[in-house]
Amino acid sequence: MKPKKVNLFQYNTNHLFPKIAKLKIPYSENDETYIPVLISLFGAKSIEDIQNQIFVELYPILKKRGIKIVAGLGNTVLKYFGSNLKDLLSETGTSSESLTDYRKILICIDDIDRKSSELDLKEVFGFVNNLVENLSAKILLIANEDELRKEINTDDIDNYSLLREKVIGISINFNSNVSLTFDRIIESKYKAENKSYFDFLSEHKKTIVNQISLNKDNLRNLLFFLEHFKIIFKETSAYLSSESKFDSIKKDILETILNFTLPISIEYKLGKLNTSNFSEIIEIYQGFLFNLSRFLGDSNKKKEPKTYPELFKEKYLPDDNIQRKYFDSIFNYIIGKTSFKIELLSNELNLIYKFEDNTIPEREKLISKLNYWGCVDLKHSEYRSITSSILKYVDKGEFSLEQYPTVFHYVTRFNNLLGYNIENLKKRFKKGIHAGKDDYKYERNIHFRLSVDRTSEFYDDLKEIVEYCLKINKGIKEHQELKELTDIFNLFSSDFNSFLEKVEEMNNEFMFTPYFTKFDFSKTWRIIKKLDNSQIINLAFYFESRYQRNIYEKIFPEKIFLENLNKKIEDSISNKNTEKLKKVALKFLDEKIIDSIKNFPE
Repeated sequence: MKPKKVNLFQYNTNHLFPKIAKLKIPYSENDETYIPVLISLFGAKSIEDIQNQIFVELYPILKKRGIKIVAGLGNTVLKYFGSNLKDLLSETGTSSESLTDYRKILICIDDIDRKSSELDLKEVFGFVNNLVENLSAKILLIANEDELRKEINTDDIDNYSLLREKVIGISINFNSNVSLTFDRIIESKYKAENKSYFDFLSEHKKTIVNQISLNKDNLRNLLFFLEHFKIIFKETSAYLSSESKFDSIKKDILETILNFTLPISIEYKLGKLNTSNFSEIIEIYQGFLFNLSRFLGDSNKKKEPKTYPELFKEKYLPDDNIQRKYFDSIFNYIIGKTSFKIELLSNELNLIYKFEDNTIPEREKLISKLNYWGCVDLKHSEYRSITSSILKYVDKGEFSLEQYPTVFHYVTRFNNLLGYNIENLKKRFKKGIHAGKDDYKYERNIHFRLSVDRTSEFYDDLKEIVEYCLKINKGIKEHQELKELTDIFNLFSSDFNSFLEKVEEMNNEFMFTPYFTKFDFSKTWRIIKKLDNSQIINLAFYFESRYQRNIYEKIFPEKIFLENLNKKIEDSISNKNTEKLKKVALKFLDEKIIDSIKNFPE
């Protein structure tokens, strides 16, 4: 029994089986040799599936017909050939049960740990035991024993060892050499056809092999990563070579993309990264790493079991000081959501590296020099000079809002190595942040890519900078909303058809904004009264669509607007001076409003 860490299917077929086929059977007549048979239990649901697979591999009539079962078992696959197993066997006047001379057979049963949960492990071992003891067959089992133990063991009893002891004779522990296997894979698959990819993989062998080793040396993970990353590498390399602005950082970009793609590939292939936790893993890379919830948490709270995102971070991203970069284009490609599109990645690269006039701004180069842990090799005078230059950019407000906490941390870290007055420094930062407010854009999900806990130096001061950045960002949002509100009301009053076209666009910001409550109601009513009758009808249909069942919670406040509008319309309908066709249009609008109000919560 081999505690399986790799797929030995190809090795058995190409190397082991030819040797077995030459072995003479002891005490046999005519110097007969063994017949090696390899089957996989991947997906097997019953003992009948196993019996059928063995027979299909053995029976020469089936092989002469060109039928070879490679994936799947039993009747399901054979139906593809227009018949089922029993029909094929009856034509030859035999059955799988009638094959009695198992002494000549060596059966290699692979992927036991990947069988269907419907097939009990005890049944498999019972079947194997019968073949060995009653039919004198030679059996080689290949499995990951750790997975088998998980299936059958309980908290108190090692059921697997008891079962294994009764069935397994000789056990060989197969330990794969990932480093050697990696060398052979990339040499055979990429050296001749894709030399640049081969060279890159060779250069980064240590990183790749180490992360595969973290996951029980699973070579399926390695193969999955290599084939998917090949496409990313090829297209990204071509794009970077076509843009001269990337010349000085091409190597760094490819390494960054490697470091992002590798863990995502491994975890997805293992089945641990799935639809239930996609967003949480994304948050680790691009989320609110400087998390204000930590400021509010109870430090004495009992420790809970680690979540999957926490385990992911612990395994692949243990150093909080290393800046993490997230690539949505790569993430969606690895999880199978989309194909890989270099156009999307190029957009992300341009945002990350903040190019201006096709060059990386000097401030970005300076802040890069202070990244962990390369900064420790700087001379003290150089460290001070770079920090001083960075502060000049802070004074002019030239960083993005999400960068200021990182810059503040760089200036004060290592126990305020440069001896700044912290209170004066905070005032300087706030003044600089405010100076740049006209150039900032509102960030819907502002990300402070810095992980800090309560024990960090100058924790409260850093928190103050974060909160000031959030305050500025909120102010930008309010200013932006005021401008948007003014613009949309002006459109409503001057060009109703264009207004309706804009607000009816799916997924625009007005779907989730109670903008009618922010309009001056008297002005709004005067505009509605002046609308053409056909425009009033169109407004009615818009209300019907906007306030259908399951109304968005954020627009609940508009119920008051509708109730007030209902009263105005009813007054207008009852007014004898209102034209008859106008009354028809207003009545239709009023009916839609009444129906809409019913859809709001009480």
